[in-house]
Amino acid sequence: MRLALVAYGILNAVLYASLLPLWEGFDEPFHYAYVQELSERHTLPRLGKAPISDEVWASLDIAPASPSVKANLPQVTTYEDYFRMPPGERARTRARLDRLPRGYAASVGLNYEAHQAPLAYLLLAVADRLWSSLSLPARIWRLRLVCGVFASAVTAFFLFLLARRLHLSHRLEGPLVFTVLSSQMFYATTAHVSNDWLALPLMVALFDRLAAIVESPTVRNAVLLAVALVAGLLAKAYFLALLPIAVCVVVGLAWKKALPWRGTACFVGLTLAGAGPWYLRNLLLYRNLSGMQETNGGANWHGIAAAFTRVPWLASLKEMLFASLWTGNNSFWRFSFITLSMLALGYLAALVAYAFRSIAHGKPPARELVVWSGCAMYAVSLLYSATVSFWFSNGVSTTASPWYIEPLIPVLLSVLFCGLARAGAPGASIGAWFVCWSAYIITATYWAKLIPLYAGYSEGRTTLVRLLPWYHRNFPALLADPSATAMLRPGPVLALAAAVAASAIALAVVLSKRLFQPNREAS
Repeated sequence: MRLALVAYGILNAVLYASLLPLWEGFDEPFHYAYVQELSERHTLPRLGKAPISDEVWASLDIAPASPSVKANLPQVTTYEDYFRMPPGERARTRARLDRLPRGYAASVGLNYEAHQAPLAYLLLAVADRLWSSLSLPARIWRLRLVCGVFASAVTAFFLFLLARRLHLSHRLEGPLVFTVLSSQMFYATTAHVSNDWLALPLMVALFDRLAAIVESPTVRNAVLLAVALVAGLLAKAYFLALLPIAVCVVVGLAWKKALPWRGTACFVGLTLAGAGPWYLRNLLLYRNLSGMQETNGGANWHGIAAAFTRVPWLASLKEMLFASLWTGNNSFWRFSFITLSMLALGYLAALVAYAFRSIAHGKPPARELVVWSGCAMYAVSLLYSATVSFWFSNGVSTTASPWYIEPLIPVLLSVLFCGLARAGAPGASIGAWFVCWSAYIITATYWAKLIPLYAGYSEGRTTLVRLLPWYHRNFPALLADPSATAMLRPGPVLALAAAVAASAIALAVVLSKRLFQPNREAS
């Protein structure tokens, strides 16, 4: 079953990377510009000075994009306007993208992602150099495959480890991983060129190491915790939010003399030596630790504190909740409010079950408490991010970006499922609820949302009554369309979508049945 779940995640990643039009991933052209500067110029970019290559800048004039992208880049053609073109003109537009010359002559544009931590981009730069002879769309598709497949397989691997670390029963281990790998936002976050593909699995790995050192405070576990933390800090600055909890755990264990002094010394030394130079660079260049462009030149703490009191928190928290469950890429579409509410009810029910069982049976074990503490620290950082966005945008933005929230979801679900394991039949029912709704949402994500959106469906809200006639009229043309916005031809994309739907339904049936059977070892 574990191999089947990993294969399911990889299948989703391949489909998502192939269906997503060029630059439809969150901030993807600017993330790729970072990769390209490393692979072509062999230098680290610097915020305010790093250019966009002519190749990328020219592609923004050609590739269709969403209205939200057009608001920032007026030169782009929206999907609606693209599909108003005659088929021949669309085919010529698609061919122009394939013929763009590779090169790094600096354009007029600057890269606003140049402040990001470098590890994920360094790894992608190696692959980008190997595929330098390919066209731009072919390069991006292959890099997406690297990102999405790695994130799916490695996140699943560390989730299995974390589930075992938390003593989660095998009956709930599969539903946990299936729920995570059936999240649209998981692939929207990881299956495009960015640094999130590495940061997300590292987040799960870090929590696994926190739980491990609490249960077994050895020098080895201190070293592995430091390695996970350093890798995370070099992949994404939001790992700074978890630095205090990691330090507190190590210092607390050393204070109790549970952790040998060598373990503490190794943790401190590796963390400072591994991540210290990068964050010192941020302080010197940008006068802030994270390198955030919003606080470039130093944070206005008085203004940020004042902004915190003005954020409309009820609306902001609601938006962050639903955006974390489903956000339609750079088009920022939303899924059905009712459907997402049903999934959110699962989270609420799981939290209630966890709290009830904790009250009935006493304080949860230390391994779970450290996970809750880390989740709380990260949640505070999301509130800070929302506040900074509100302050920086003068009230236009009121939330943290949804791809910042996604790394918390697998970890939060892991500890919530521990409560389901102790809740008997009600816990099994809630687990089945997660499985069934997740299978439905991931199937509808492709067939009811993304395929129609990227194939020219322009009737706004989608319903089954409207979609069936649309598919009936357009399916033969979809299969033969050489100007489709997807990275692959429509035939393979539709075949992958059918395979994902069949896999999701089959796995949901098997996992739901297992939830109500006596606990047994996983195959």
